Amino acid sequence: MKQQELEQLVQDYQGLFYKVLRRCSIFPGQTDFEDYFQELRILFFLRAEKYESRGYFEAENNISYLFRYLLWYLIDEKRKEQKAGIKVQDEFLLEIQIEEADYDTLAELAEFETFYHQLKAKDQQKVVALLTDEKLSRQSRSRYRKYFRENFKLFFKKV
Repeated sequence: MKQQELEQLVQDYQGLFYKVLRRCSIFPGQTDFEDYFQELRILFFLRAEKYESRGYFEAENNISYLFRYLLWYLIDEKRKEQKAGIKVQDEFLLEIQIEEADYDTLAELAEFETFYHQLKAKDQQKVVALLTDEKLSRQSRSRYRKYFRENFKLFFKKV
């Protein structure tokens, strides 16, 4: 296929990319949206450039097949990132343990670690995001702080 024809084909299938992202709960405005969107475009482009013409491409790749192909690719990418995120979180906890001087006592560090490990994986990611100063909106920071303040109080009532 010619370069111009390929670019037009990618443009014509933009809606498919948005549907795949929506199915994976990735929406415009989220930090990873543009990255995933570009990855889908590139994957689609690489698949389409192998064909001589648009007709051949569309004959061998119906829309439902392309949807599943892109969807499974995205699901695999999210799984890989999740596994990597768990490793980063564990490394982050090790850093906190090494920097004990930042805490008044080891007891506080142990309490924090205990609290951290009783959280769900999704909440642990939020804690890491807050502590590593990731690019979070002020609203998200405020909401996370409030949520963790309440959970922290509940945790110490149990203990």
